[in-house]
Amino acid sequence: MPQLPIPPMTLSQKIQSIQGITTQAIQNVNIAQPNSNVAQQIKDIAEQQTRMVLDEWMKQYKDLFEPKESKLKINNIRKIIGMEYDSRFRVIGVLEENKYYEFTLGNDLLNQTESILLHRRQTDSGHYIMEYKGKTLWLTKDEIDMPEKIIICMNTI
Repeated sequence: MPQLPIPPMTLSQKIQSIQGITTQAIQNVNIAQPNSNVAQQIKDIAEQQTRMVLDEWMKQYKDLFEPKESKLKINNIRKIIGMEYDSRFRVIGVLEENKYYEFTLGNDLLNQTESILLHRRQTDSGHYIMEYKGKTLWLTKDEIDMPEKIIICMNTI
């Protein structure tokens, strides 16, 4: 016996069908009930997953939140005081700040001073930066580990 085709649903039949499914779903999970803890469970799971993602991200990018251990420390830095920079200047002072060393160059005859900065934080490429009169010199730790080498670098810049 041949099967009769099923007539297409009208718009009102489709709306009633959707409303029936929605009503049935709401009856199965009613988060408004006082004894229902479904909403709390969903919230707990979401918070747990968020914490896991955040912890993983923090592990991956921990260097953004922790200070680098590569802050420059030069032993016997005070030995540089009195060393000759060039024929006009001598190093007359060293200021050791948290972020940089500042070397003050002076000339007693001309009553003139200038400063050279050596940044203590290492760049991503592993260098330290020395600045003098708008010029920049990129240095490695081996190039500035002694006061004598710092003078050579100052003359280079």
